[in-house]
Amino acid sequence: MFRRFLAALLCAACPPLLAQNAIGFGPLDAYGTLQAGGVVASVSGDANRNASARLEWRMQGESSFRAGHPLARVDATHFVGSLFQLAPGRTYEVRVTLADPDGTGATPTRTGTFATRAEAGAFAPLRTLYVAPNGSDANDGTAPARAVKTVQRAADLARAGDLVSIAAGVYRESVRVPVSGTAAQPIVFRGAAGAVLDGADAAIAAGAAWNDAGSGVWSRATGFATAHVVSDQGRLFRYASLAELRTLAAGAPGGFFFDGTTLWLKFADGSRPAQRQIHVARLNEGFNLAGLNHVRVENLEIRHYGADTYGKGVYLRYSSDCSVAGNRIHDIGSAGVWIKGGERNLVEHNEIADTSIANWPWGLTKGGSAENNAVAFTDDVGRGNVIRRNTFHGTFNGIGSCGSAPPPNGFSNETDIYENTFADHADDATETEGYCANVRLWGNRIRDSLMAFAIAPAGTGPVWIVRNVAYDIGNTRSALVDGQSASGIKINSGYSTPVGPTFVYHNTFLTTAPATDAIWLMSPGYSSGMVSRNNIYAGTDRAFVKDNPIALDLDYDALDAGGQTLVWWQGTRYANLAALQAGTAQELHGIEAAPALAAPADGDFTPMQSSALIDRGLALPGINDGYGGAAPDIGAVERNDPVFSDGFD
Repeated sequence: MFRRFLAALLCAACPPLLAQNAIGFGPLDAYGTLQAGGVVASVSGDANRNASARLEWRMQGESSFRAGHPLARVDATHFVGSLFQLAPGRTYEVRVTLADPDGTGATPTRTGTFATRAEAGAFAPLRTLYVAPNGSDANDGTAPARAVKTVQRAADLARAGDLVSIAAGVYRESVRVPVSGTAAQPIVFRGAAGAVLDGADAAIAAGAAWNDAGSGVWSRATGFATAHVVSDQGRLFRYASLAELRTLAAGAPGGFFFDGTTLWLKFADGSRPAQRQIHVARLNEGFNLAGLNHVRVENLEIRHYGADTYGKGVYLRYSSDCSVAGNRIHDIGSAGVWIKGGERNLVEHNEIADTSIANWPWGLTKGGSAENNAVAFTDDVGRGNVIRRNTFHGTFNGIGSCGSAPPPNGFSNETDIYENTFADHADDATETEGYCANVRLWGNRIRDSLMAFAIAPAGTGPVWIVRNVAYDIGNTRSALVDGQSASGIKINSGYSTPVGPTFVYHNTFLTTAPATDAIWLMSPGYSSGMVSRNNIYAGTDRAFVKDNPIALDLDYDALDAGGQTLVWWQGTRYANLAALQAGTAQELHGIEAAPALAAPADGDFTPMQSSALIDRGLALPGINDGYGGAAPDIGAVERNDPVFSDGFD
């Protein structure tokens, strides 16, 4: 199945006339997250890179191994692969077997074991510390009647095993947690309904006076620096000068300019500040967890942080085994959750949102202060971070899921992003760019964003894009008004770093936005290759456009186009599938058909009984095991099998 892909990879990666030599097996590394696993096989020799690596796996205690997806060659000395649909808190065994026409040495097979992480159980605190607006920081916090007044005071008192219980109210503070918990006794910060951590200035939010500067502009000396302002109408655009603010080029709801001393505001509808609720950030981070372990932040509303350009709701700075769960994080300057380094952190069941950005002109937002993220990874991201079951909407990008350097421990990142919902992103819903090795994106739902999956460039690889739905890509101001190109997958970059192996399996790329391609692989770019199986590519213009020189291996996909061209392939127009097959030898088992899904606009992407997608896919070991019917269905949703009824369980 990978013949064309591997041939292109070898051709692109190796100089001609290399001497043949046998492959040798080095260490085998296996790593478990919550519901997935990664395998890294180190090798030597094989100068002509014609070897392969077969993966098998089983849960400990099972009698026989099952076939997994073959490992992918990512560089001269590493094969890397992944396992999906694993159970938390279990031990698994893997077996990797090398094959090389030039020989495999004395040990062609190695085995290894790994354990998936267990789900966190119910937390039984050793002690509860209480925080309430009517408390006093002179109290010890050990009873509601002795509640402290600030979350920071509770953080200073907290030790492993403590629950910090935060009563309803607005807490205008930035919390720096000084000590770690343990695996058995974490430190948990948990908000009651109505508990809010707010980075905005209290006096301005309460209705402080402003000076009329004329022409709809208002001013106030703040006494503190700020880079972020939000009103009850939404986020205000940050302008670089007073002259630019007066033009209000970004439009509604308005904008601001801060000159180092004075804050200037202007509203698009001519409002006076007294008519608006105004939140001016004077703090930069809601929670700052630096170098900590086993700290949880739960069930809080976190908002209005951004005293400088890098405002964050929760900042995990080289912290590990921490979790951010069940929070509503919104209107943050730069990132709702920022993960810099660190391992095994969990971000789940949060709503992370912003306002206004999706309606601002691309030329003003791209590269500016509004180019924010719901979740951002930076620097040497560690292994095993999981982002799952969140709702992200309205931020410029959804998730920036890779750092800039390899993890401190191990070769691969083992980052999992799954079962999240994305909407209304002016640019990329997922931005898997940087050092990305074994980054897995599965079961996500994306709609109304410019790009669904950006891997430009995702170095090292592999990147796995499996059973996701990307609906109405290009239904954005950035595409429809500002003329930016939309695509379900973006592979283009001016950098010389190649995109590593990319596997695109069982996704639904379907848009109703006018004159929009389902996939446009734009130039320029460098890549080792992309394999596509069992996907729906349905656009209102073309199904697939290839301008990028990436090596592609496409087959068993369903293509549908609304224009005169089905596929555009590096200067050649193919009007239908037969022409594409004859001209490129791609999609030899693909189909050209409208998807016929139940109710895409309402979120139901199940193939109807009459759909041509049913039983037309390819069985992929380790990817779609357990499908119903004679063969897998094409697309993200399997009609007759509950395991695949809505992504992965």
